[in-house]
Amino acid sequence: MKNAIRYSFVVWILFYIVVCSLLSPTGDLDIVLIRVAAFIIPQIILFYINMLSLLPNFFEKGRKAFYLFSLLSLIAILTICLSYLEAFLDTNYPLDVRHFSNRSFSFIIMGRIMSFMPPIIIGALIRKSVLLQLKTKESMELQNKMLTAETNALKAQINPHFLFNTLNNIYSLSQFDNNKTGEAILQLSDILRYVTYEGDKKYVSLHAEIEHIQSFIKLQLLRDEDDSNIYIDIDITDKTLLIRPLLLIPFIENSFKHGNHHDKVNGWIKIIIKDEGETLKLVVSNSVSGESKSTKDKVGGVGMENVRKRLVLLYPNQHDLVLKMDKKSYSSILKINLKK
Repeated sequence: MKNAIRYSFVVWILFYIVVCSLLSPTGDLDIVLIRVAAFIIPQIILFYINMLSLLPNFFEKGRKAFYLFSLLSLIAILTICLSYLEAFLDTNYPLDVRHFSNRSFSFIIMGRIMSFMPPIIIGALIRKSVLLQLKTKESMELQNKMLTAETNALKAQINPHFLFNTLNNIYSLSQFDNNKTGEAILQLSDILRYVTYEGDKKYVSLHAEIEHIQSFIKLQLLRDEDDSNIYIDIDITDKTLLIRPLLLIPFIENSFKHGNHHDKVNGWIKIIIKDEGETLKLVVSNSVSGESKSTKDKVGGVGMENVRKRLVLLYPNQHDLVLKMDKKSYSSILKINLKK
């Protein structure tokens, strides 16, 4: 509102200068300045009283009848007082303007009332515009706060889910190979370090996110003597790309948790991560056993649903996610435009 007051005051000054310039041939300069001031200053007074006092204190609080009464009373008082003033000025400080000579008092009153209409209407429109801008700004700030809160809530759901699965893997590993347990704990330490220190950042380098994924994959492969049925192709050429943290790992985790890659005959996992310009493409697919689709949804639905929500919140209209499942395989295909 302060900017609106400042700019409108400048406009009023310019308006005064322009009117004085137009009327300068009609009389002495001092007379022109006095007559124009007597005409414009009451308009300015009504303009600001209406915009800064009457509208916010009465109209916008639902007291429309009292607003109308106050506005009409103010117009009546100003009209009567200023009409006598103009009649006095017509006699003592005349301008060489044809329709100003021999004006009747009723004509002066009507002209003064008509002169008050533009500042009232313009002031109301300016205030409505300013209030609309403020509401839009507040709405955007609220949406940003809600976005941050919901994103943090979703991350809080994803991270314990990931930790729960990883600890289960380490426990399983300790049952048949104690020598690899220590290395698995070190890999988990790297993963948790990334989650703790990078997970709260707004953006991380895509390279760092890939390293996090590779640490997770190494942790999973410690359980397998034979990883020939696991295909991994990670090729990131642009080292400057940034991404939201912890966005990709659920897809990788999902393939290891819900796939049957331990079946070296029929099981497999395929992970492809590449950049195509500023677009990141991730393809994660894995074989599945004969269990029903409803069981799959019950086991992995929460994690994938959270990923969907995060993508909608963080990359609206900038991503494409396709999830496919049949009797033999499950695939996730994600494309994200990483251009900031």
